[in-house]
Amino acid sequence: MLRVTDGTNYKSFVQDRSGGPSGADFSALRFRPETCQGENLEPETQKLDANHLIRFLERQQLAVRVERPRADLVYLVLSGVGTANEVRLRVAILANASLAGEELHGALLQHGQGSWGVHRSNLAVLGPIGSAEDDLAFAGKYKLACWGMFSMAGRDDTIAVPGAYREL
Repeated sequence: MLRVTDGTNYKSFVQDRSGGPSGADFSALRFRPETCQGENLEPETQKLDANHLIRFLERQQLAVRVERPRADLVYLVLSGVGTANEVRLRVAILANASLAGEELHGALLQHGQGSWGVHRSNLAVLGPIGSAEDDLAFAGKYKLACWGMFSMAGRDDTIAVPGAYREL
């Protein structure tokens, strides 16, 4: 479970899609423009490997432990990130961006409400299940929403939260 314990508030990173303060309707949120200030939000056209995400996380000054059970699957374990437990990100390496988006969508539906992730090019990254508030706070604080297209599971579908990185 993802539980943010350092007091980070998701409202610091999101707003209502109309530009007003964020409300309780998570499907009506977008990331604030300042969340990704200085980050490259251009769609990625080259094929990526897990090292692209590792370098990004290290630029966020995060310590990353890598576990590689298979060539197409990597786990990145983050500690000291203001959460109750270590954060384990599952990184699936697919053939292309379309498959990565499909993989993440399927994983979010399979894991259900509280699951979230990002995808960029051919990588699909699944985060640990948490509350929507904690998911948004973590992805905003460490700019994961700026690295990849942020999505989270709703009751019976997935919600792509706009305002940060996006695939075309």
